[in-house]
Amino acid sequence: MGSPHLNGILSANSSQNPDHVRKKREIQLALAVPLCAFGGLILAILLKEAGLIADAADFYWGCVAASLILAYLAYIKPRKDLVSLFAPAYALLAFVIPLETKASFLLQILYAVSITLLVIRLHYRFSTPKTIAKEEDSMEKYLYNYIHRMTPLFRGIDPETAHEIASAVLSFKFGLYAKTVTDAGKASSRIPKDGAGEVIGKALRILMDRALALEEARVGDYSPVRFEAGDASWLPIVLKEEQIENQDTLTLDNALLLLYTVAYLQSPDDGQSLDEHQNFVLQILESYREPLNLK
Repeated sequence: MGSPHLNGILSANSSQNPDHVRKKREIQLALAVPLCAFGGLILAILLKEAGLIADAADFYWGCVAASLILAYLAYIKPRKDLVSLFAPAYALLAFVIPLETKASFLLQILYAVSITLLVIRLHYRFSTPKTIAKEEDSMEKYLYNYIHRMTPLFRGIDPETAHEIASAVLSFKFGLYAKTVTDAGKASSRIPKDGAGEVIGKALRILMDRALALEEARVGDYSPVRFEAGDASWLPIVLKEEQIENQDTLTLDNALLLLYTVAYLQSPDDGQSLDEHQNFVLQILESYREPLNLK
């Protein structure tokens, strides 16, 4: 059992929570609608039995009250339901305004059922704010398209190797350059000898060289390793010669994006961490928005 003092604090906090108060009030009002509608029917029968009214159909105020409550409930909902908002008008036309034929008791029963169904509809369809569709960011779309394109090509990389690659990428992101060199070295020794392995090996070498340079405070040094023209289909960023401002930076960025993709696809244990730090690679892509013509 919880402490009475703690329970009191929790209860007080709940009662002071505006959202909790709103939901509690909505539930109370929602229950009041069928209670008034069907309660009014029962009261009408009792009044007739007591001889106070000639016909149970003459007492329709339960349905009218239920309509007013429903309209107010619809008004305070995050999203507005026009059908429920105009419920009092329907009740007015059905019961209050004199017509050639008086509304029957059966009509009241049907109205009570209908208004109860409206409450249920209101609860399930209008209790949450309307969501505004967010336009997908062009950088994210570009990254996801690249990852999707690479999916069948990196299946030869085992999860343990991919984990070392993920560790190398994230270590580089956090400035842990010595660890980057170690993890990239471990991954390099496990890379298969095929087309994918060759380009991944280059990417790892490029990352290792840059991390080692930064670890030794050689800020201006980059890897002498380059991706070749035949590697273009593996790379996320392929630019024309006149679009390249700094070849060293482009090579490193391609290496990081490629390695991130390998880790993302083949290391399920690192998926959450890579997702959480996706902004790292999106920022890399952002610097190429104009040459890649991404609006």
